[in-house]
Amino acid sequence: MTTPLDLKVHLARDDETGRWYIAESDIPGLWLEAPTASALMDRVALAAPEMIELNLQEILARFGATTEAFRPNVLPVFDSPLDLAA
Repeated sequence: MTTPLDLKVHLARDDETGRWYIAESDIPGLWLEAPTASALMDRVALAAPEMIELNLQEILARFGATTEAFRPNVLPVFDSPLDLAA
């Protein structure tokens, strides 16, 4: 039986430039930025599976998981407030 493993990706907004970036990530090598939170989440969705595959052994070791029980969930964590008003 596989158990989900939550891999957190912390998203933050640079107050000076207004750009969103990955402030911290449980996925080694996943460092991106984009002009909006939505665009950054789209980029994360595209890049995360490849970065997980490339760094699988490091992730498994960090979380004490095995490949048989590994089902990653990428969870965005917003470290900066979102402006939902359009």
